Amino acid sequence: MIQSTPPHFESLLTGIDQGLQAHLAWNQRLMRCALLHEGPGEDMMQPDAHRRCIFGKWFLTEQSTLAGFDAAATAELERQHQAMHDAVRALCSRSSQGQPANEQDFKAYEAGQTAMVASLNALRQKVAESVLQHDALTGLPLRHGLHYAFDLRQRDAARNGLPLYLAMVDVDHFKSVNDTWGHPVGDLALQHLARLMGSCLRENDVLIRFGGEEFLLLLLGNGAEAVVRRLLDLVRTTPMPMQDAWPLRMTVTAGLTLVAAGDTLESALTRADHALLEGKLHGRDRCVIAQAPGG
Repeated sequence: MIQSTPPHFESLLTGIDQGLQAHLAWNQRLMRCALLHEGPGEDMMQPDAHRRCIFGKWFLTEQSTLAGFDAAATAELERQHQAMHDAVRALCSRSSQGQPANEQDFKAYEAGQTAMVASLNALRQKVAESVLQHDALTGLPLRHGLHYAFDLRQRDAARNGLPLYLAMVDVDHFKSVNDTWGHPVGDLALQHLARLMGSCLRENDVLIRFGGEEFLLLLLGNGAEAVVRRLLDLVRTTPMPMQDAWPLRMTVTAGLTLVAAGDTLESALTRADHALLEGKLHGRDRCVIAQAPGG
């Protein structure tokens, strides 16, 4: 059984998500203050407002933990958060006095919020990466943190209205590579394949060494099948150079499945694995798409 997300990492993820949601919701509150001259509330007008909001209170308790992942980014996030609150306070102060909004304050608020959201997303990724131990051979994350990575991508998919796919990829006849050329060449082959697969990924895709000659992909957004087929084509057409021998040609087989809302990692893995097995039984070097969950 794959281990679930460590509780404290889960709380960090939840806090970051709530911070993003709370501050994006500020746009509506600020608009009412600027256009309808509604009172902004004491939490927005105090000099330490950045410590009074939901995110600010959470940030105070987790600041040292976040700094352990990236001290510079955490300090910059604190500065951006305070600057955004300062700009909001200036805007609302003008509004409450019947004065027109200042474009410079609006720009400061917009820039602060944009920078803060970017910093939160970057720290979120740092937390995710820290859970995933990396393989010394290929440099890829290992399966130890897979449950966490799966949860993270499921949240991203739900929040952004995007599909999520999981693919299992297995190297065809890899045992014969080790048997014929020896394990050192087998290790070089895995490094070669990891580089090729990694070059096919998009910004939000995740590649994990699942074990042995098996790899796992988490593909966020449309076009997942095209990514996998491009990966198969690249592996097939890019043999590994060999010293004093012909280049080593390899192929891979993949099983791909759509991850439904509320789907578990175990059920998605089972479908992808069954699709992979079907691909192996029908000639290898192909991608088989699993039946949709519940289909």
